[in-house]
Amino acid sequence: MEALATALVPPRGVEIRKAGPSSRSRLLVPEGADEAPRIVWAHGGAYALNSPRVYSAFVAGVAKAIGVSVLLPAYRRAPEHPYPAALEDVVAAYRTVARERPAIMAGDSAGGGLALGTAITLRDAGEPLPAGLLLVSPWVDLTLSGESITANDGLDANLRAKDLPRHVQGYAAGMDPGDPRISPLNADLSGLPRALIQCGGDELFLSEDTGLASRLRSAGSPVELQVAEGMWHVFQAHVGMLEEADAAVERMAAWARPLLD
Repeated sequence: MEALATALVPPRGVEIRKAGPSSRSRLLVPEGADEAPRIVWAHGGAYALNSPRVYSAFVAGVAKAIGVSVLLPAYRRAPEHPYPAALEDVVAAYRTVARERPAIMAGDSAGGGLALGTAITLRDAGEPLPAGLLLVSPWVDLTLSGESITANDGLDANLRAKDLPRHVQGYAAGMDPGDPRISPLNADLSGLPRALIQCGGDELFLSEDTGLASRLRSAGSPVELQVAEGMWHVFQAHVGMLEEADAAVERMAAWARPLLD
């Protein structure tokens, strides 16, 4: 994945800087934007794969569309570092950014689960909440019991159901995958900030993402669910190359900008 990332060209007008103590994190600064990040984005990769470097081109497209700087924090990955390592690292990154002012907490796939888990951690600690939750194809149910895991297997161009159990085992490391700390779909979702959930109609996580939207609404959180029919898991990563991805990122921007005024 790191080698493939060298072929991905970020959009013009976005500076990509190394950030963080290890210089593995990335700060994406659109031209004319304040360099202080207003969004923290936890990258996807089944808790085991990818990095801020791999994700820089994709999230730079998001940063440019919204017009704000975005921090892509590096976090420890399974199986060498199972739960709670990744969550601890993302929470720490958000806390550093939010010292100045609240930011949107965002993430895709496993990063979407970490973003939701970060908001829950902050709420439980009595700390200020993110300005909003931007969740792209979030993986929030590691029991793999959602109907679409089976129904959309073979339709999703990005994921296969057979590849998921080993990543569950690596991240959960003996814990019950249904534990709310592992699967935040099962957590108390009350008192969380407004959320945008985007997913594809053909993706494996469709049922858990629609279920998350329903549970957030029932818990009293404003939530907008956007399902792109015929699209796959994290199709938004093709921003700049796919019309549907461009449209989805524009919808993200329209949702996010009012929260950051």
